[in-house]
Amino acid sequence: MIEIRGDMFDCKTWTDQQGNPTHITPSAIVITTNGFVKRTGAAVMGRGCAKKAADAFPNLPLQLGQMITKHGNHVGIITTRLDTPIVSYPVKPVSEVCLPDKSNVVRHMRSQMTPGRKVPGWACRAKPELIVRSARELVQLTEEKGWLYVVMPRPGCGAGELEWENIKRLIAPILDNRFLSITWR
Repeated sequence: MIEIRGDMFDCKTWTDQQGNPTHITPSAIVITTNGFVKRTGAAVMGRGCAKKAADAFPNLPLQLGQMITKHGNHVGIITTRLDTPIVSYPVKPVSEVCLPDKSNVVRHMRSQMTPGRKVPGWACRAKPELIVRSARELVQLTEEKGWLYVVMPRPGCGAGELEWENIKRLIAPILDNRFLSITWR
């Protein structure tokens, strides 16, 4: 896995860790997602790179919702834009039960959740075990499609509230140098 910086939706901004341009064209762009689908059939894409993608492509939440409904909360191609596949990478579940200390709920939603009640996936913290499963699924999809470079955010480390160094240790052995982990920082 190679770490880069820039706007994940604009490869002209991508640089390596020293600030040198990468000159890489992605074969696919990954967005991190949760498994919650609203009654309307649309997925919730309210923060981070998912929101940015949904803002750019207004049909994306419905397309992702249909994909989750049909195939479950798994890695998959949501759509293709300008010949580049947009791929979902689940980092949060469909839902789960709120823990007594609410530690499985994102900070800004804790006051609205009740221990023992169901928490929708978008309000959950990211799950390391789901991130690892998604990394394995992404490798399999990349091999099936023959992609050369796949750009992805640091999974679970924005709106998912996990620490990059912890997640990096888990996924670095899975993701080879075809995978570019991008951060804007």
